[in-house]
Amino acid sequence: MTAFLSRLTIACLLLAICVTPSLAAKKNKKKGQKGPAEQIKKKLAAADLPADTLAKAKKVVDEDAPKLKEAQAKVDAVLTPEQKSAKKQARKDAKSSGKKGKESKGAVAAAMKLTPEQKTKLAAAESELKSARDSLTRDLRGVLSPEQMAKVGLKTRKKKA
Repeated sequence: MTAFLSRLTIACLLLAICVTPSLAAKKNKKKGQKGPAEQIKKKLAAADLPADTLAKAKKVVDEDAPKLKEAQAKVDAVLTPEQKSAKKQARKDAKSSGKKGKESKGAVAAAMKLTPEQKTKLAAAESELKSARDSLTRDLRGVLSPEQMAKVGLKTRKKKA
């Protein structure tokens, strides 16, 4: 009987040792969502660019990544977890109901229920994030052609006629 219990204990410990890392990896995947720089790198890799151009573009993204990450962190710091989930749900609902532009933004803003202080902080943080994104796009324009920018899925300047 004691031999059975000791074998059972050892089996349980081995199972716990094997399962724990996989559970921790799943938890970290949910926690550590990919940042904007990682998303752009993924788009670059999928765009079928020449190797030298891809390397230059990734270098530009790596240089601008800290600014993007810092700006995104400031935006995230303004919102509570409840407001973040409300924002996500409101975006999903607006998209499914066909709302676009100002109508969609209005629905999302109403769902978040921001205080006046949060509104000013969020506006400043979003402005900084937009500036960081614009800087990255501008830097990538120096490396990629307009056709390559379109392949990657980044905005290109429209020429005024």
